[in-house]
Amino acid sequence: MIATLAEAALRSFVLGGVVWFGLTLFRVRNPHVHMTAWVVVLMASLAMPFVMHWPTLTIDRLPLSVPVTDEAWQADLSSLETPQPALPIPPGAIVAPPVKSVVSINWWLLATVVYASVAGMLLLRLAIGLCLTWRLARAAKPMKGAQTIGADVRVSRDVGGPVTFGSTILVPPQFAGWDAKKRLAVLAHEGAHVANRDFYVLLLAAFNRAVFWFSPFSWWQLARLAELAEIISDAQAIEVIDDRLSYAEILLDFASSVKPRPVELAMARASTVRARVERIIAAAAMPTAVGWRKRLWIAAAIVPVVVVSAGMIAYRTPDPAPAVADLGEAPAQHYRPFVNFYAMGPASVFAIFREGDEVYGQPTGQRKLRLTVGSDGTASYPASSGEITFALDAERRSGGLTLRMNGRDIRAVRIFEMPVGASEPGSLDQYVGWYRAAPNRVLTVRRDGDRLQVQETVQGRAALLAEGADVFSIHGDNLLVFLRDEQAKVSRVLVQNAVFGARIAPRIDAAQAQAIEADFARRVAEVPDRFREQVPVAGGKEMILRGIEDMRRGTPNYDRMSAPLAAKIQRLLTETQATFVALGAVESIFFRGVGPGGYDIYGAKFENGTAEFRLLLEPDGKVGDVIFRADGNDELGGIVSCAEEANVRGRAGTSPIRIMVYNEMGDDIRVFNLDADGNRKSQSVVRPNMSWATTTTVNNPWVIADKSGRCLEVLMPGRQTRFHNVEAANIGAKPGRAARRAIPIANGEEMLRHYIAGIGNGQPDYEHMTPEVADITRQQLPFDQAILARLGALRAVSFRGVTALDSDIYIAQFANGSAEWRIGVRNGTITKIALGPNF
Repeated sequence: MIATLAEAALRSFVLGGVVWFGLTLFRVRNPHVHMTAWVVVLMASLAMPFVMHWPTLTIDRLPLSVPVTDEAWQADLSSLETPQPALPIPPGAIVAPPVKSVVSINWWLLATVVYASVAGMLLLRLAIGLCLTWRLARAAKPMKGAQTIGADVRVSRDVGGPVTFGSTILVPPQFAGWDAKKRLAVLAHEGAHVANRDFYVLLLAAFNRAVFWFSPFSWWQLARLAELAEIISDAQAIEVIDDRLSYAEILLDFASSVKPRPVELAMARASTVRARVERIIAAAAMPTAVGWRKRLWIAAAIVPVVVVSAGMIAYRTPDPAPAVADLGEAPAQHYRPFVNFYAMGPASVFAIFREGDEVYGQPTGQRKLRLTVGSDGTASYPASSGEITFALDAERRSGGLTLRMNGRDIRAVRIFEMPVGASEPGSLDQYVGWYRAAPNRVLTVRRDGDRLQVQETVQGRAALLAEGADVFSIHGDNLLVFLRDEQAKVSRVLVQNAVFGARIAPRIDAAQAQAIEADFARRVAEVPDRFREQVPVAGGKEMILRGIEDMRRGTPNYDRMSAPLAAKIQRLLTETQATFVALGAVESIFFRGVGPGGYDIYGAKFENGTAEFRLLLEPDGKVGDVIFRADGNDELGGIVSCAEEANVRGRAGTSPIRIMVYNEMGDDIRVFNLDADGNRKSQSVVRPNMSWATTTTVNNPWVIADKSGRCLEVLMPGRQTRFHNVEAANIGAKPGRAARRAIPIANGEEMLRHYIAGIGNGQPDYEHMTPEVADITRQQLPFDQAILARLGALRAVSFRGVTALDSDIYIAQFANGSAEWRIGVRNGTITKIALGPNF
């Protein structure tokens, strides 16, 4: 905001300078012309923050044969390199460089606070003056009779001389005793202010000064408009009484007695009387009034200057090659310039790579499919969210593409060029090493003969298949791209996972890798006893309360956090602070249990809602990680039929809430948010047997549609719809439908026992899990296996109910304790799984 206002103030200053130069150059002396010109400048100044950059001049320039640098794509993927919560959240985590434990000053925040404070005081002063003067005018006694010449004249004991407020002229009680010439001069002067609407012009100028108080031009502009208003009104009064010297004496008489309020127009302010008297005596003739036709011509002459001062210049690099010049060649030849990785969002990448004579595309979270060429020179990828297209000549030398998705253009920036040549076996050693995939996870790359293998902490190895130079794949759906630094050395790896999106893992040395894995082993060893005993870590509750207050003030204490958590909080500070401000004051906080990842789970009741916190404390007393989930308030939410979509609107000021949607439709579904005008805003595509979650507000509507965009139902977030299962048999049903199923899934207990047995012996049956469940199981396996070893042999399993996501709840009794499991099963496949404490 500060940058926008500063730019607008500078553009307004340039506009004012051009107008002043024009008036001076053409020797314009008429105050009416000056007044019209500066009113136009005032209106442009107020509108400048909203209209600047709208007028855009696009200039073609010759393409530069400069390769995209490492810094360029690194800047475009900077959001990918920020950490996400540690376990039990599955990998998708991205790690930023460690945050130094030093006090840093957020200069932008400081500037914003200073600006808001001064602007707030000026606006408050203006509002108070307006209110007090309005009360004074309202209390004044109306004066009627021929001496008022038809104006709204009121007598007030609180003014020492004539003043104007809006269209009302206030005079002191002595007005009736003045001589006729003096009364006529006063009414003529103040009547001119009313006729010219000077009060409203100066009110806008005062508002402009309050908003742009840091700009000297805004202060000069207000003073200049006030001066011109008095000059024009003085001329009107002299013309009426036809006596310059008498009018000058009247001004001098009022100068010492009138004490105007901030939003009044006083006839004789002491600071301006001397200059006005000198001008009145020296003037040879009165200025000629300007009609509305001439005013419009003056405004029209200034408008081009306004357009130029608000505009910008954009450069475009045209492709000298025609779009479809060589369609007779092999497809790979057409797409050779596009074989790259393109960033479409914070964790979304569109990969284009070559295999033989064919070229393939793969957006994050979707399958690898062959690109097809259209007769119009476009390439298309049949994505589940709708076809992705781009032109053959689309900015191939500017480092990006304009993709057409879901009926709108998305700018995709090239982040890494993927060579099309196959990697040589002799060069594989350059990739061997360790990469930090998460705060407590290491990605280890080893060489096995003429192939590479990759292994994440405590997981099994997987073979890497070469797709091109620096590009490899795992099982076809997951891509790994090794990225290089300025010295062309491999410094990080970009991992694109079909389930959890894209993440960047920086390269680390052996000592760092050993330290991370040692810390992970320590956690795995501690978790079983903590999960069995369900006792919170000392000081956890106080740590959460302090953190809430710090976040509400926007001043988190980074010294009490681990480096990855500090980096995450810095990235999400604005939206997190807004969430806690919306929740209000904390009313109570209570311990719920210890999760399977070693997190202490707390519930919190706020003034405007509830929330859950999962806290992980490190041995040094710092907070290793915090997972926060807003749970809304007491409003139930609901499901609205698609017939009502056009009438559904969100309500402002509602409680924050995190919702989760699970897709059991057997095909892709799409999720849209409805804005305040009822327009859809595309958010995500949810693949079958996958979940999608977001933080929103209670009763902020979400449309759930099939992959073509046809509405299935409208979800209103609330207590009953925090977890929502999308299933063909229950589309449009009321919330809580899953609770009506009183009996467990037919083979649910059998599948759960089989799952627990697989976890216990370290060999889960991934073939009978959805990809999402399999990935979560792999990430959580070390902890779950250690917990089961501590709990001992399984004794019994008892069914307890059904969740909102249609999962069965079971209590498993072991030799040394118990635990709660939630499992969803469809067609012999586990679609949902969760382990938690037995509350």
